[in-house]
Amino acid sequence: MEFFFIGLSRQIRVVIALTLREVRLRNSKYAFNQLFDLLEALFFIVGHWIIFTFLHRKLLIGDSLLVFIATGILPVLFFRTISIRAAGGIEASKAVTNIPTVEALDYALARATVEVISYILLFSGFFAGIYAVGLSRYAIPVNPLAVVEAITFLTIFSFGIGIANSFIIHVFPLYKMVWSAFARIQIFTSAVFFIPEYMPPIVKEIIVWNPMMHFVALFRIGFYSTYPTHLFSMSYMVMCSICLLLVGLMLERVLRNHRV
Repeated sequence: MEFFFIGLSRQIRVVIALTLREVRLRNSKYAFNQLFDLLEALFFIVGHWIIFTFLHRKLLIGDSLLVFIATGILPVLFFRTISIRAAGGIEASKAVTNIPTVEALDYALARATVEVISYILLFSGFFAGIYAVGLSRYAIPVNPLAVVEAITFLTIFSFGIGIANSFIIHVFPLYKMVWSAFARIQIFTSAVFFIPEYMPPIVKEIIVWNPMMHFVALFRIGFYSTYPTHLFSMSYMVMCSICLLLVGLMLERVLRNHRV
C-alpha cells in the first residue's frame, strides 16, 4: 500500500508539472488559439440568444433566455473540447514521453486539466457578468453541488471518450473528422434548446439514452430549483462516465503496447 501511494504521489507531481508546462506553452505560443476557443464559446451562446430573441422564442424556465441557452450550450462545448484535447494529447505526447516516468496518458490528462480550468473560469466569469449587470437572478447557482457534480462527471465522461478516441483514430485516421462533426451536432441532440420533459413521447424515448442530456439536465438543476427531473438519471450518468473511462483506459493501454 505504501508503494501505491508513493507511485500515486509521483504521478500527481508529473501531471502537475505537465499542466504547468502546457499553461506556459499556451500563453506563449498559442495564446491567440486559446483566446479564440473561449471567444468561440461566448459568440456561440450570444449568437443563439440573439437568434432566438429575434424569433420571439418562448421562455421555458427562469427569467432569462440567455441563461437558459448558456446552461445548455456550455456543457456540450465543454464535452467537445475535453474529448478532443484528450485524444490530441495522446497523439501529441511524443515530445514528452521520452522523459522518464512520463506517459502519454499523463500528457493527455494535463491538457484536459488546462481546458477544465479554462472553462471553469469562463463559466464563472460569464454567469457572474450576467448577474452583475442585472440580466438574470438565475445566473448564480442555487444548487452549487449539482453544478460541481455535473462538471466532475462530465470531465470523467469526456476524458474517457477522448482517450478511447485516440485508439480509434490510430486505427482509422478518418475517424477524427467524423468525431469532430459528431461532437458538434450534440448541440442539437442534448436538450440544449428545450426541456426534454416537454417534448413528445417519441422524442423523450430517444433522447433519454443520450448521456449528454443528463449532464445538461444536472447542470441546469444547479441553476433552476424547479427544473423538471422526470427523465434525469444520476445513476445512468455516473455509470456512463465510469464505464467510458474504464474503456478508454483499456484502449489506451492497448495503444501504448502497440507503439512500444
